[in-house]
Amino acid sequence: MALISIVFSLIASYFSDFSFSNIYLNQLLGNLIETFGQNTVSCFPILNWFIVPAFGMLFGENLIRCNDKDQLYKLILRPTAIISLIFLIVGLITREGMFSTVGGTVPEKLEYLHPSIPDIIILIAVILFIVSLLYFITKRLSPKITDFIVKTSKNVTIIYIIQWALILSLTYINQFLQIKATLPIAILTLLFVLIATLILTEAYVKVKNLVFK
Repeated sequence: MALISIVFSLIASYFSDFSFSNIYLNQLLGNLIETFGQNTVSCFPILNWFIVPAFGMLFGENLIRCNDKDQLYKLILRPTAIISLIFLIVGLITREGMFSTVGGTVPEKLEYLHPSIPDIIILIAVILFIVSLLYFITKRLSPKITDFIVKTSKNVTIIYIIQWALILSLTYINQFLQIKATLPIAILTLLFVLIATLILTEAYVKVKNLVFK
């Protein structure tokens, strides 16, 4: 699995910024590699991103077998914290980074959709840092809060689908109403998406449990 994901990343890196003269080929092969042209840019191609779930599966398998999770997360926390801090500082200084949209062409602005191997290494390091940090934080939280986190985590896929359906719907509504983007509007939108996602997820779980008893 690890070897296959590395090979996929190498292939994806080699074919970065690839463009066919045919829009249909761009759209078809854009599911596998980064393609652009004819006003289309591929988003999250499989070969670029396969390494992330593959690494997650390998990490999860080893985590299950680990007898001392405290020690494991301590070993992970320090080096990943350093990498994450360096990445943050460099990003702030250069005004570049994973979500940079400063200047450049459309493919350059959307480069975070097509990570190379160095990008993936940094991305995984940041993820491991956040996971390790949250592990120690949750140990200090009350059982009610941790139960809520566990319950929510079990429904992460449907939460992801619902929130993006809401975000996409609000985007189209905003294009129609031409609402000016301000900080209060952004905060209210964020709260609405968060609350609506949790309510709709809870409703989905209840319906699912009734149907599939």
